[in-house]
Parts: sequence; C-alpha cells; structure tokens
Amino acid sequence: MRKIVKTSWVCLVVFVLVIGCDKRKENSKVEKVQFNQKLADKLAKMTEIDQYYAGIPQGKYEGNWEAWYVVRDSISRVHKEVLDSVIKIHGYPGYDLIGKSGESDFWVMVQHADFDPDFQTEVLLLLKEQVAKKNADGAHVGLLTDRVRKNTNKPQLYGTQVSYNKFGQAYIEALEDSINVNKRRQLLGMETLQAYLNGMTENHYRMNKEYLNKEGITEPKLYPIPETK
Repeated sequence: MRKIVKTSWVCLVVFVLVIGCDKRKENSKVEKVQFNQKLADKLAKMTEIDQYYAGIPQGKYEGNWEAWYVVRDSISRVHKEVLDSVIKIHGYPGYDLIGKSGESDFWVMVQHADFDPDFQTEVLLLLKEQVAKKNADGAHVGLLTDRVRKNTNKPQLYGTQVSYNKFGQAYIEALEDSINVNKRRQLLGMETLQAYLNGMTENHYRMNKEYLNKEGITEPKLYPIPETK
C-alpha cells in the first residue's frame, strides 16, 4: 500500500510540473503587434499641423507672435488629448505599431506638450522601455529628458534644449555633469554635443542671416569638434 501511495504522489508532482511548464510557455508568448496604418496616417497629419505652428508666424498671423503662440498652445493641447488616448490603448507606439516616421511624429508632439510635464514624464518612462527593445529612437529619450528637466527647472542631462548668444551661437544654459555629457549622448546613439550645437547654430544663422549680417556676423560661430575614440 505504501508503494502505491508513493508512486501516485510522484505522478501527481510530475503532472503539476508539466502543467506549470505549459503555462509558462503560454505566458512567455509575446503577442505580435499589428501595424496600424490608420494611426500612422493620423499622427502624420497632426504632426504636419504641429510643425507648421512650430515655425514663425505665417498667413494672417504674420508678425503677430502673441496670437501665434495662443493658437500653437491650443493645438498642442488638443493633440495631447489624442496622444493620451493612444497611450491608454497601445502604450508608447513604437516602430512595430506605426513605423519609424510614426514613432517620430508621436514623440515630437509629446515634446511640444510643455504645459503638462507630468504627461511628458509618463511618456518618457514608456519611451525608455521601447528604446531598450530597439523599438524607438534612442535620441528621443535624450531630447524628451531634457525637455522635462527644463520644464521642471532642472539642469539638462544631454544638452538638447538651446539658447543663442549675441553671435547667434547655440549654447546650453544649465547642464548637469558636463564632463560626461558626450558619453551619455553616445549611449543613446546621439552625436557629440559640439556637433549638435554647431548644427543648431548653422540652422539659426540660415533663418536669421539678414539680421545677423547687419550685426556684423557673416558666418556661423562654431565649436571645435572633439576627437572621438
């Protein structure tokens, strides 16, 4: 009788282990994300509007920065509600859901939701998870991190949010641990800070060339690029 009970007990343990393994296999299965073209198209149209108002006043608002900012802010607030609904349904939308251009469109509109740094912070955490999976652009982490820090009165970590001096040269007002900034940028696949600032300076010069020339500035004032190892 003892042998029968022992055998039955062993069989029961094996059965439980097998069932447990099967369940772990089921739980380990990752549901494949289906590409959402409709969402990608919607975000592209929203971004087109976002970028239009991210520039200088145009049309009936030409020269009227105050009215331009009001319209820009109202559009960003409407867009934020749409972005929030996307987060609730999909989490942070990565390459697998809306492609690289779609992920970029989503990010740039979050970047412009400066009126709600809590929302930006929430998205940043989700973005980091997708970057770790190589399902989103690492540079977007650096840019959004600095945006959140600037909006909450903290020094930047990656030096992406710039101001311009009287020479039209881009610079960073507050940067934490500046010695290691390029190491942090490299981890996210970003160019050196100096190269980034030079690009921003050159773009600023092109946009304001007429004014800068009148001030005696006939070419962009650039930073020397450090040697990379």
